[in-house]
Amino acid sequence: MSDMTMMAEKWGIVFKLMDINKDGVVSSQDKDFCKTVFSGLSTSDDNTGLLKDLDFYWDKMTFPGESPDWDQQVSEEQFIQRYSKLFSSDKAATVKMINEAVKCLLTAADIDGSKVFTFGKFFNFHEAFNLAHEIIVRTTFNLIGPGPEDTCTFDQMHGFYVELFIGEDQAKFETLKTAYKALGMM
Repeated sequence: MSDMTMMAEKWGIVFKLMDINKDGVVSSQDKDFCKTVFSGLSTSDDNTGLLKDLDFYWDKMTFPGESPDWDQQVSEEQFIQRYSKLFSSDKAATVKMINEAVKCLLTAADIDGSKVFTFGKFFNFHEAFNLAHEIIVRTTFNLIGPGPEDTCTFDQMHGFYVELFIGEDQAKFETLKTAYKALGMM
């Protein structure tokens, strides 16, 4: 499998994860659902930072290398084409953008600011993407590699999701695909 073929598969998975309402497009409805769930999970009276982090994530991931236009709906084909174009023209900038976007998403998901994700916290994170299925979430959590206390660090989570979105390790991708296929996600 060529690198671009694997990358296109990865971006297809990312698209499916971001298409929260499963209507075949990523739109403001998906973004708004995610923001609403995260706001509901927060114990803070001021969600300004959380919402700013989520806006950054959604803007950068949905419109990579472009100005966000939430009047648009983005199809899977458009999503993959945008990433292919950006990745082919400036791989380093693409990796940097994904790193920053994932960091913002995980900062929002780290509701208590502890930089530690218990399974419960990780499950709540998946609720914001309409993926709150015990087996799917547990399998993904286990792929990240929780420690003896059944927790993952912020850095572990960041590394896992960056690898999912943009990593070029074929073996890791095959492991992830096998798990997702077994769960019916692919």
